[in-house]
Amino acid sequence: MEEKQVDKEKPASEMVQISKKEWQKVQDQLAMLYNVADKGRIQSYEKQHQGKQLLKVKLSVYDGKYIVGWRVVEDSYTYHPTTGQLVGETQTIEVELLDKDNKRSIVKLNGYKKFSDIRYTERVEVSVVSKKEDVSGNWTFDVELPDGRILSLDSRFVN
Repeated sequence: MEEKQVDKEKPASEMVQISKKEWQKVQDQLAMLYNVADKGRIQSYEKQHQGKQLLKVKLSVYDGKYIVGWRVVEDSYTYHPTTGQLVGETQTIEVELLDKDNKRSIVKLNGYKKFSDIRYTERVEVSVVSKKEDVSGNWTFDVELPDGRILSLDSRFVN
């Protein structure tokens, strides 16, 4: 257990001195109470008595670039000629990337599996600086990237 240095700028009336033995006894009792307490109530209390917490979201990263958007370009189905049952699906998805120099590029992916792989393989947590709702109920987040840049993103492209 670390000991803090005594703050010499505080008046003596604000300082309390107790022995190490008494200090340890208080610490042990505090630990015991915390361990036997209802964890849900502790979390509720801490949430009510803490300062405003920043909202955190995750952005996907592909090839060192942030994924800032995507759209399905092609989504076609293949049916069996005799039975008419669905036997396959062809998808092409365009993914918009943002690099370190704020240049945007587009990568085309064939198949949802490939898209899902790049979307969930590497992710980075960022802080939401502000959020806005348009008249249709869609949210836009202004997020702070790890390098300090602020980026506006549709809520569909985070987490």
